[in-house]
Amino acid sequence: MRMLKAIVSDHTFPSLDLQRSVIEPAGFELIEIHPLCVTEEDVIARCGEADALLVQWAPITRRVLKSLPKLKGIVRYGVGVNNIDLDAARELRIGVANVPTYCLEEVSNHAMAMMLSLARRIPQDHSGIARGGWGVGPFLPIPAFLDMTLGLVGFGAIARCVAKKAQAFGFRIMAADPYLDDSLFAQNGVERADMETLLKSADILSLHCPLVPATTHLIRRETIAIMKAGVLIINTARGAVILESDLVEALADGRVLGAGLDVFEQEPLPADSPLRGMPNVLLTSHAASVSTRAVKALQIKAGESARDFLQGRRPDGALVWPSPA
Repeated sequence: MRMLKAIVSDHTFPSLDLQRSVIEPAGFELIEIHPLCVTEEDVIARCGEADALLVQWAPITRRVLKSLPKLKGIVRYGVGVNNIDLDAARELRIGVANVPTYCLEEVSNHAMAMMLSLARRIPQDHSGIARGGWGVGPFLPIPAFLDMTLGLVGFGAIARCVAKKAQAFGFRIMAADPYLDDSLFAQNGVERADMETLLKSADILSLHCPLVPATTHLIRRETIAIMKAGVLIINTARGAVILESDLVEALADGRVLGAGLDVFEQEPLPADSPLRGMPNVLLTSHAASVSTRAVKALQIKAGESARDFLQGRRPDGALVWPSPA
């Protein structure tokens, strides 16, 4: 009898020992693809024997899904699933799972670190000193956290972690999320607002929404125009939520006072991006989710989901689960 196979199309881990320790004792084979898959053609050519597919960045399109005849389920190493065609997976009755909880603390801490640093003008002061200057005079006024409103775009698990941590600093906290009940905002001590009110009210705007058509380029010239002058923008969600050319323009003219960006429209961030040279911008390389603990949890949970697909069971992080025929 053929042994079912879990194939890893691409990854950035030092080894797959953690996944192997979950999948192989359950009676399945784990296969690591070399070189890693980057294109549709790579996945089709190298992963055709996959019963379960573990994927990080490789494109899992409708064409790919139709070309993997044995595939029962796909596991994304991470939270976002923008590289997987979910509609095609549903139509083809292929399960899809992500790992939504492995980095709640890390991403919320990263967002907090960025907003606190920018609100205290630390990047600007550091840049000024490095260039031979001294004093915070050019960066005044510096409001107290007690006088600032933090606006959260999206109020999922990460945003709720941010809210809990931000409360300790005394911010007024508002959030916009059309998909949640009022009770969830009340339980977390956060004011509910519609998007327009949030954009008009926030001194710090922190993005925690998925990338869907409604949020693609949500932050652009037209929405920046209705924000407070001097707003700070934090993005640890998805790069394309922001139209970067419009953000660069607003950072240059001071309408946006500063930005903390962990994700970008194009990654790696192009070498000629104007963002690289701006003293009022904090840049990190899609690293908000990273800690030793979180990376370990990601690998184990992804392995467990792949094992569950191979066993015909619904994984905890299932986003697509075929209903009985």
